[in-house]
Formats: sequence, C-alpha cells, structure tokens
Amino acid sequence: MRNPLSKKIYRRMLLRDLFFGRLHSWILLLLYALLWKVLFTITKIGQLKTNVPLFMVIGAGLLLLLIYQVSLYRKQMKKVYLYNPDNHLEIRDSKLEIYSPAEGGRHTLSLDDLIRLKENKQWYFLYFNDKTFFPILKSSTLSLDKLKKSKSLPFAVWMAAPVLLLLFTGLGAYNVGKNAVNFNGALAWKINELKTDTKIRLGNDDFFTAKLEGIMEDVKEKMDMEPNLMTNDVEIEFDRDGTITSIYMYLYGYDDDHLLRSGYLIYSDEPAGNRVTVHKQDWEGEGTETYNPANDFSIVINMLDNIDLEADMKNWEENHFGVLYKGIRNWGGNHEGIVYLDENGERSLPSGFEGDIAGPSVSLYVPGKEEQITPIRYVFKPSLTINKQGEIK
Repeated sequence: MRNPLSKKIYRRMLLRDLFFGRLHSWILLLLYALLWKVLFTITKIGQLKTNVPLFMVIGAGLLLLLIYQVSLYRKQMKKVYLYNPDNHLEIRDSKLEIYSPAEGGRHTLSLDDLIRLKENKQWYFLYFNDKTFFPILKSSTLSLDKLKKSKSLPFAVWMAAPVLLLLFTGLGAYNVGKNAVNFNGALAWKINELKTDTKIRLGNDDFFTAKLEGIMEDVKEKMDMEPNLMTNDVEIEFDRDGTITSIYMYLYGYDDDHLLRSGYLIYSDEPAGNRVTVHKQDWEGEGTETYNPANDFSIVINMLDNIDLEADMKNWEENHFGVLYKGIRNWGGNHEGIVYLDENGERSLPSGFEGDIAGPSVSLYVPGKEEQITPIRYVFKPSLTINKQGEIK
C-alpha cells in the first residue's frame, strides 16, 4: 500500500502534533497561561520584586520545553524514510514495514512499541516509544481497526489545545492592554512616567559650590523650560561637607505672556541626592496658579547664591542640614532667627524697625530638630516696603 506523505505535509502535521497534540503541549499551555497571569499581575499592581522573578522562572520553564519540542522536531525530520511519497507500507507479524523504492531501503517499526494512535478525518497518527510520529492515510487498504479500537483518542480532545491557546492569548492580551491605558494599572502609570519623567545626573553634588543655580543648570541641559519660573516649594538636605542627600521642589513654568504652561516636580532618587527625576505636568495655559514676580524662582536662586551656609552652620554641632523655601511668608513681629537679606547679599534690618517681617523666605535648619534649634530665616529685602511707623505696605 502506498502512503503519499510529502515532506511539506509531514512537517505541518509534526509541528501541529508537537505543539498541540502531546502531554508536553498541555504543560506548555499551562505555563503559557501562568505566564499571562503573572504578566497581568505585574501590569496591574506591580510588586516587581516578587512577580518578576516568578515571571522569569515560568518563562525559563516554557523556553526549556520549547527547546525540547524543537529538538524532537529536528530529530524526526532527519528520518527521511517516514515522509517519502513513494513509500510502500505493509503490516507483517506485528511489524509495520516501510519500503522506499527510491532509496531501496526497508525500515521496520514494531507495533508492539506503539503507545498511542489518534485520528482525524483523513489520517491515522501512530506514536512509538522512540518518539517516532508516523501518519497513515485512511484511504489506504492497510487495516488498523484493531489498534484503533484499543488506542484511539478522540479528535475533539486533540483540538482543545489550540482553542485554549487562542483563548488565553486573546484574554491575556486584552487584560494586559487594559492595564496599559487610562491609569487602570501599574503599567499605565509606568508608561505615563516614561512619557513625563526625565532622569538627570547632577554634575556636582556639593551644595556649597553648586548651589541651587548649579542644580538648575544641570536640569536645563536635559530639558527645555519656560522663561518664567515660580515656586512655593523647595527643600534640599545636605551633610556638613555639603554633599546633597535629598532634593524636592515644584516649579511653575510660565510663558512670555505669563500663562501657566507646565509644572515641574524635581526630586532626588534614592539612595543618593546626585540623581534627580523631573516629572513634567502640562497645564497648557489652564492652570489656576497666578504668576507673582515677587515670588519668581530667580529670587530663591539669588538668595542661596548670596547666603554663606558654611559660616552660618558653624555654630551648630550637627552633621545634617536643610534649606527650605515656602514662598512669601509673614513672620509677624517675631524677629528671632531672622536675617534681612538684600539683593546684594547684605544683611541688615532697617534702623529701629519693629514691625512685621514678610517676604520670600529661605530657612536654614536641622531636620528633625526645628523645635530645639531655631532655624535661621533669610528674608529677601526688595519685597518689603516699610513706612516711618514700621508698617508694611
């Protein structure tokens, strides 16, 4: 009996069988489903320290099984005698003999080694102990009825694997994709972070020499900012030797018409203060924060340029310090710790002044000890107008 099985047809059926028709197929399918499950968890809630190693272990197991399947495929495709279209088949004494006229060779497969037989509408599929996979056309006169009755597997069961594969792929892709939009999951937040965040390494992490001006120069090298900046929130911590340990500030960016265009959250990445992240928020001129020239960011830069922090810290036997700016502040009549700073860095108070003190204020303090150690509060002079009665206009 002839069995017209070409290399192309055999390759297609072998691949389909390896990936959808064996026990390994179900293990692959299970690992594939688990991989989508872990990926969904990562994109939904994150927890990377736990889920990423789990994802990698499952992925490694899936990869190893795929490599095993490919090795089986390569091994079977080397058995050229199985898919020669001129082959003749014959069953004799519990043996299946394959005769290849072109090669003039005869190959024997023992039916005692047959471990399984499946079928579809056109073919019988024989499986042997040595992993040999051999299809036989049903229209042949070769009788496999006895084997079929004892070892046949329903074709519907065989087709369940590809159906489940498509189902898992569709559901997995849909749910992971859902986590990537509209801030539905950790993935959506990460994508937004990649769009809006810029990582910057500071060229100088010595606050005494770089100061705020040096930090902003590094930031502006990496990104464009509006010509007018304003802030109500700057906080920088540093050690006694000037090494920056923490940076946190929020800047408002205004265009030439003083319309609010952007917001910039600048904060240091742990554990060191020499790496900062700049998170940009687009306001597109619709923000509600009004530009105040008396609170321009350049005032803060100028104040810190003219403050001798090292000299003022000498009276404190501490190892960690901070500077804080919270915008224009009114200190009332309490002058304790107040340093009146003019545009040239000169420190003085108006002669006989006893009124309230208000203006853009930078504080030098010891973090965590603000109650025990009174901070030094530098108040910028140009924003103060004082009459003869000591009142602020």
